[in-house]
Amino acid sequence: MDMLGLSDAADRNLAAAWTLLGRAAGFAHAVFDTVTVNASGLPMAFFNGAFAAGTSADPVAAIAATNQFFAERNLPFLLWVRAGGDDDLVAAGRTAGLRDAGGPPLMILPVIEAIPEPPFGLDVRIASSVDELHDHATVVSGGFGMPIEVARVILGAALLDDPDAALAVGYVDGRPVTTALLARSGDTAGVYNVATLDDHRCRGYGEAATWAVIAEGARRGCTHSVLQSSEAGYPVYVRMGFMDVGRYRQLEGPP
Repeated sequence: MDMLGLSDAADRNLAAAWTLLGRAAGFAHAVFDTVTVNASGLPMAFFNGAFAAGTSADPVAAIAATNQFFAERNLPFLLWVRAGGDDDLVAAGRTAGLRDAGGPPLMILPVIEAIPEPPFGLDVRIASSVDELHDHATVVSGGFGMPIEVARVILGAALLDDPDAALAVGYVDGRPVTTALLARSGDTAGVYNVATLDDHRCRGYGEAATWAVIAEGARRGCTHSVLQSSEAGYPVYVRMGFMDVGRYRQLEGPP
């Protein structure tokens, strides 16, 4: 698959990732043309998303339906559109009153090859119990500085049994210190929730957790991996072999 095809697969994976999170947590869900929407009920735009996974046939109607979906729930939201992926949808969003809110880089690992061993002393596991799921939520909360109640809302126990999801948790001396989450769509391994506690950063732990979910994706048939990078994670992902292929545009609502 060429890079454009991989970028399209990344768009589909982003929509699929939030859909599987929503399925596990009971989010409201709908699809308008090529736009997948998920509402967590939390009053924070990031956790209520609209994800473009293709070129819309009627971008004005898709934006109107998206605005109505979130207005009915009185929630702020973010529309995610990869730069160059659907410029007409971006234009329709801006015309409707949505506001530019930046957006992270899309990074792609075109081929999954050898997976390095984790650093000495780090025990990385794929969560298989509610206790390990709670450990994942605890690290996500601490690593991202979000309330633990929010982390628990978005990480439903049904993720443990979802064939398209896997949660990695890295332990040092029995303490959970790093995490990553796999969202699989087709042969794409999407990497999310890469977090490390402050007092365990700069030791390669986040990279090891990332490799763990990529490896789990490969075991489930994935041939490549995608992620949206933070500023801090960017040089790590470049070192791992990920390629920067552009940015997502985020438009914030309500209008």
